[in-house]
Amino acid sequence: MLRNLTAFDGVLVYAACRANVSSRSTLQGSCRAANDTEEAMGIHNRLAKLVIDPAFRQPWMMRAIFAIDDVIGLDVIRRLAPFKMLPVTRELFSRCFAHFVEGERISLRCATALSELAPDEKSRAYLRVQAREEQGHLAHFRDKLDAFGIEADLSRYVAPNFARFGTVIDRAIARGDYVGALIGNNVVVEGMAISLLTLGCTSMRENSDEIGAFMDFVLRDEQHHVRFGERALARFAAADLIDYAAANEMAQEMWEAAALAVDEIPEVLAALDLDAATLKPEMRAFFNARLAPAHIAIAG
Repeated sequence: MLRNLTAFDGVLVYAACRANVSSRSTLQGSCRAANDTEEAMGIHNRLAKLVIDPAFRQPWMMRAIFAIDDVIGLDVIRRLAPFKMLPVTRELFSRCFAHFVEGERISLRCATALSELAPDEKSRAYLRVQAREEQGHLAHFRDKLDAFGIEADLSRYVAPNFARFGTVIDRAIARGDYVGALIGNNVVVEGMAISLLTLGCTSMRENSDEIGAFMDFVLRDEQHHVRFGERALARFAAADLIDYAAANEMAQEMWEAAALAVDEIPEVLAALDLDAATLKPEMRAFFNARLAPAHIAIAG
């Protein structure tokens, strides 16, 4: 029913709901407090969708929001509603997008190079598919940035240690280290994206069907990419083809960069409903679970 409301109608419904809750007896309120909270939050989320989904479908709305923020210096959407909806200052939006874009750029470059290094045709074919998927993600991000009037080059927003991922993986590729590059890209870079999309972004998912649908689309691809890396590493281990000193060193260096990168972007994590203290142990556990079949581990 609420799906067809205008924004003004939605506010009236919300106000009526709150008035109704206030008029109940103390006993009734105590008995139904949990249900009331859930109902109110449901209305909050539906009201948010009245703003956020149209803004993503009609980019002029996001351009207007950014323009207002540029003039008055306020995160307008968060101050117009009693709930967190979206990081809508131009700079914070850019910083959030910058790290997803940089991750896609690194993965595209790596998957393309790995498709030449892979030892068998099935792996080469899969990595070519992965590269096309990364290209698709990157194109979608860039289309949105252009539509919203955000600069194309976001490199200045990327945390130094996040950018370091690409440097470390490029070195592995340059020396022909297929295993090391798989660890760096298909486990750590892709795995970090999975951690961010599954552990964080709760408010964005609740408040925007469009953002949630795109996140799920990207997430499914990233899960496939990690699964390929995990299985490929396990096959190499079974065939005794892994240089464990080099593999463990690569895993450790990538983990150290990931942990430092997380510490460098507290405002981005906050926009994604996360913090470094929560994210880092979960990421490390995720990486180690994917490396374990190949008997590779990131030390504490």
